[in-house]
Amino acid sequence: MYALSKTLGVLLLATLLTAFGSALAMWSETININTYIHTGEVRVAFGGWTVNDNGPDPQCGCDDGSCYDNSEGKDVANIIVTPEILDEQNNTIKLNITIINGYPGYFANITFNVTNIGTIPVKLLNYTITGVNTTALRVNLGIPKDTQIHPNENGTYTLSICIKQAASEMTTYTFDISLTFAQWNEVPHNTRI
Repeated sequence: MYALSKTLGVLLLATLLTAFGSALAMWSETININTYIHTGEVRVAFGGWTVNDNGPDPQCGCDDGSCYDNSEGKDVANIIVTPEILDEQNNTIKLNITIINGYPGYFANITFNVTNIGTIPVKLLNYTITGVNTTALRVNLGIPKDTQIHPNENGTYTLSICIKQAASEMTTYTFDISLTFAQWNEVPHNTRI
């Protein structure tokens, strides 16, 4: 019995040495992959704007039950659009729109470009208009059918403001508009803004 276990021990030791020797003698080579991922940037800014009041005051029409007419060509009110906040690269990211000497029937139309200054296509994700006194003002943001803007390209939006008959004299009305853009593949295709 002792001879059998001694023989088995020697055979086991020989098998282990053979396996260990084979493992040490095996040739191998390792290859590596270095990966660099540079992410893009979502950035938009106002790229320019125009106003509709370049002479006789534009009028609202008959939308709120009152009809307005400036056939005399009076130039009473004025629209001023100025950059309010600039980013670190001096791009306009907030506009200030001021109507001076407004009156019922005055119609302000501001057309502005949103420029994609980033590296990734963007789409309008949502927008908000807050603080509008709807008794005194009718405010509408005209949005293009396709809001996708590629890098270095523009999308055109129109903000329309009508001062209604119910507006008070010597009163300042304020409101804010925020437009949020996201990378194009994050905005659902069937989103209706």
